[in-house]
Amino acid sequence: MGGAPDLDQSLRGQAGLLGDLLAPGCGRLLESQDLWRRADGLMESLLTLIQRGGDPAPVATMLEQLPSSHNRCDIVMIFLLRATLLKDGAAPTQALQTVLADREEGGGAFSLAQADYILRAVLFGLWINRLHVRDKAAHDRVERALWAAILDGYQPALAGRLPVAPAQRQRDLVVVLTGQFMRGMHQPSLDTMDFVSKLVLRLGRRVLLVNTADGPVTPQVPFLGGFVSGADEGLAGANQLVIDKLPVPFLHLPAGFTDPAMAAATVDHLLAQRPDLVLSFGTMSPVADLCRGLLEVVAIPYGSYLPLATPTYLALPRPLTPGDGPALEAGGLTPGRVIPINYTYAPPAAGAARDRAALGVPVDAILTVIVGLRLTQEVTPDFVAALDRAVAQEPRLFFLFVGPLETYATLIASYPALATHSRAHGYETDVIGLLMLADLYLNPPRGGGGTSAAYALHCGVPAYGLGWGDVATVIGPDFHLADYGDFAACATRLADDAAWRQDRQAKAKARFAEISSRQTMLRQILDGVKRIRAAG
Repeated sequence: MGGAPDLDQSLRGQAGLLGDLLAPGCGRLLESQDLWRRADGLMESLLTLIQRGGDPAPVATMLEQLPSSHNRCDIVMIFLLRATLLKDGAAPTQALQTVLADREEGGGAFSLAQADYILRAVLFGLWINRLHVRDKAAHDRVERALWAAILDGYQPALAGRLPVAPAQRQRDLVVVLTGQFMRGMHQPSLDTMDFVSKLVLRLGRRVLLVNTADGPVTPQVPFLGGFVSGADEGLAGANQLVIDKLPVPFLHLPAGFTDPAMAAATVDHLLAQRPDLVLSFGTMSPVADLCRGLLEVVAIPYGSYLPLATPTYLALPRPLTPGDGPALEAGGLTPGRVIPINYTYAPPAAGAARDRAALGVPVDAILTVIVGLRLTQEVTPDFVAALDRAVAQEPRLFFLFVGPLETYATLIASYPALATHSRAHGYETDVIGLLMLADLYLNPPRGGGGTSAAYALHCGVPAYGLGWGDVATVIGPDFHLADYGDFAACATRLADDAAWRQDRQAKAKARFAEISSRQTMLRQILDGVKRIRAAG
């Protein structure tokens, strides 16, 4: 493989500089912010050069020539570099295996906070396609084993707690626990507020809302893209929120890593409230998992994945598969404790009417929107090649990328036909207005994207995607593609067969109706818990 001469020369030079920084030992980066900053900057620069077509061979050579080390910090950082720059599918798993071994032997190389950070950052990197794994099942087992080892680091702080007996619980009190809650247009937070409102107004429950704010607010280890989680500092210290004019008791932990003492204090607070249930949204919540055996916890993922969690019950928006067995076992669950639900989306606000000409879209085009806030990571070269093949099959197709796509020019440089049949629109505040103008929605290869797909269905836009990830769960089997090569035929039929087009549009709206009742979803959870309790 070879890129442009200037690219390759720059890449060789920067690979050499990074090698010089790493040769004395990667552990030095954790001791010097200046070295960390320089090394991280070189890695990101190398990644950009490779994405522009530069030859990664000098990076591979540099990493192979680094002095051999038995230091686990050095080993993990080399794996992270291989995972990011060389797209080594074994490296993310090997990095986590090394951290796991360190935790099992007492954590000499990485603190509990650093181990937690590495796991969260690798999960996020996989989520946005920054990282890739070769063996997904093996990697998932390592993730769950590492999460269990991290939880073991909390157990000494929880010694001596006694469970709340069923007869002592306040049957009308539910704790809604989330790892991230922010004001504004943060979709999971908007969802959380809607869940709270429905629990109180429609289902007659009292609610305590807890934001554990577990996500890291500062990077703990280099070579993970500077991963941090958003936090709303204005909520710190608040003990009550007003949601739909309802005063809701609120507990907000300090943002960042939840250490064992803080987690234990929070568990004690929840035990004192004696709730009937804890509804834990998301994944990797130390507080929720430490409640197991003390209170009853329902884990509810924001999507179709099985969360890293050890709950009493799991609410899952898809059927179980044979491959879920190891993950259930790692979470201490059996299929009988899994509650089937439809994860639901609130209907969006109306959008403004838009004009194709103003958007640079031909009037007679089959307008297909690709929506996301992380398109730079999610729109891969293979996906772009598939779009180009679709245009060759159906020249009326026009793809509008809605969201940041910084690599658009580089990605389409080799595809002149796609260049004239697509446009990078950028960030858009009125996505609904664009969806109302679209003929089709297409999901790139990613784990997320469920909300935009749901909104497309709401607008009567047939939403297509592969049969895995959150979007597959949202759109349902009627809109699954075996691969992207099937999309052009769908587009052609939609354009030329009026009856089929009307059927697809009606099915899109019907599917949204199935996944738009938050009250129904919550009722599914509460009834499911009641049924399992009754069965003993």
